[in-house]
Amino acid sequence: MIALLGGTGALGSGLALRLAAAGEAVLIGSRIAARAREAARRIAAALPGAQVDGCQNVDAIERVERLVLAVPFDGLEELLAAAGPRLAGKLVIDAIVPLAFVHGVATVAPVPGAGSVGELLDRRLTGARVVSAFKTLPAGMLGEPLRPLEGDVVLCGEDATARAEVGVLVGRLPGLRAVDAGGIVNARALEALAALLVNVNRRYRAETTVRILGVP
Repeated sequence: MIALLGGTGALGSGLALRLAAAGEAVLIGSRIAARAREAARRIAAALPGAQVDGCQNVDAIERVERLVLAVPFDGLEELLAAAGPRLAGKLVIDAIVPLAFVHGVATVAPVPGAGSVGELLDRRLTGARVVSAFKTLPAGMLGEPLRPLEGDVVLCGEDATARAEVGVLVGRLPGLRAVDAGGIVNARALEALAALLVNVNRRYRAETTVRILGVP
């Protein structure tokens, strides 16, 4: 089973949908349990036979060993304060992009005490295996179950085994390929790339992804 914390938002629910379609047992987490259960009900209705449940974020952490953080950046500190120590020993997939808009242009907001959200989580979550991933996938594409996925999912983290585990998970989603970028410091570039794609999308009214050429 894998949990999506912040799984009622566009990115979290889209990832939950795709993972459930791939045969993963999915647990949707939210600050409000009723919202999580309703999101799970919608996915179950769209995917008959899928294993989907919902509960509060802190309860989801207790039930799984793998989870995706898809909470809004401005809600991350609250989650870490409430449940940070409970994440020790777990595989934590960081999908958070700290976006800010300056004069209508998307940029990366400062992350207090770190160069990126990935680095912040790696520093704060003692004992957790943190991998940044899924940051450049548009939520709209993920949320349309009949729409083909395409693109590369860049992975950053200090634990090579954890990166490999996330790579296997990515491989279960048709059309996506995992690209191992190495250490968590690369999350800085990954989050900046996500902001760039938002600006491209706004200019062209598109939903873009990235493909890294030359990687076998």
